[in-house]
Amino acid sequence: MKTYAKLTPEGTRDLLFEESDALGAVERQLGDLFLSRGYRKIVTPTVEFYDVFNRESAGTLPESLYTMTDNAGRLLVLRPDSTLPIARVAATRLRTARLPLRLYYNQSVFSRRPKLAGYSDETTQSGIELIGAGGLRADLEALTLAARVLERCGGADYQIEIGHAGYFQSLCDALDADGDTVSEIYACVESKNFVALGTVLDRLGDTPQTRAMRQLPQLFGDASVLQKAAEAAGLADGETHAALAYLADVYARLEKAGLAPHIILDLSLVQRTNYYTGLMFRGYLADSGEPVLAGGRYDRLIAEFGENLPAVGFGVQTDLLARLKLRRGEQTPPEAPEALVFGETGYETAALETLEDLLCAGKRAENSVAQSLTEALADARARGVPVVYVTGENGVREVRV
Repeated sequence: MKTYAKLTPEGTRDLLFEESDALGAVERQLGDLFLSRGYRKIVTPTVEFYDVFNRESAGTLPESLYTMTDNAGRLLVLRPDSTLPIARVAATRLRTARLPLRLYYNQSVFSRRPKLAGYSDETTQSGIELIGAGGLRADLEALTLAARVLERCGGADYQIEIGHAGYFQSLCDALDADGDTVSEIYACVESKNFVALGTVLDRLGDTPQTRAMRQLPQLFGDASVLQKAAEAAGLADGETHAALAYLADVYARLEKAGLAPHIILDLSLVQRTNYYTGLMFRGYLADSGEPVLAGGRYDRLIAEFGENLPAVGFGVQTDLLARLKLRRGEQTPPEAPEALVFGETGYETAALETLEDLLCAGKRAENSVAQSLTEALADARARGVPVVYVTGENGVREVRV
């Protein structure tokens, strides 16, 4: 026997029955929501050329990619992200399409994870990309749609953390630090490991920027944190203060929309993907300790593929939502059929016609593939099916179990 013939690769698993049903239910739920807002579905290849992701803005480490070669020796990857392939499509096949583009997707992404990290290498995501629209209106559309996703999938108990790439980036730009040190700082902040961050900052000395970064754990909460962030930044450049002013405007609009109880400002919010240029956000449900969705504005990414288009979007962890659905008991096994249909020898096709008649009449019915009526009745009894319709020489007769 081949060693791995009965196993799945590390980081992957089979989805059976209720698990698969729960995932399908979440995908349909989100698809209906996105369609109702004017978004059209797009599917990109599972396998992409390595060059799509071989860019600093992707934020993907080469060792995290599943790679292979095609028959011409060209390097391919299993897509680790859906936004970059959609950026490629927007800049090529949809280059002349009417703007803005409202696109949504539902597909798997792949990334090699460290062993025992507790994460799957294959995950499923749904999400939206609003392409060709910059500014406040588009950002508010994405944020409020994210709120609707969380509300529909988890009820009223949800939170959205929002930040701005410009605040943290401007602090990093002002540091007297090499690229490796800045990457280390990003990793510490992204993982909220502020003890490790302090160790890195100690190497850079006491400057206004390092002092501001040490205050990042406190820059979390309601609109009052924006003043604290401005004071922490001190005499930082205009980009820093423009980012804070923009967040204040966004927060005020969300407050008017009644969403303020669900919004938390977080100036330490960063993403490993480096393409975000403005607003960033993450969404949480009360019964999940990890983000259910994440996204933000990326105004320079599509230009890397040849078209200068602003964009904003977010991705939803549909497999996580499916697990939450199962944990809450919202996904139950399908009900047993109300009837079985059994065809006597020579009347198997007639039995299938009887089955169609029952289904058209709205009954939950199933064809019996038992080898005898005795077996069919035993199967019905074991499954709690109350009646078997027997099709034979004298037509259809009903046998109560």
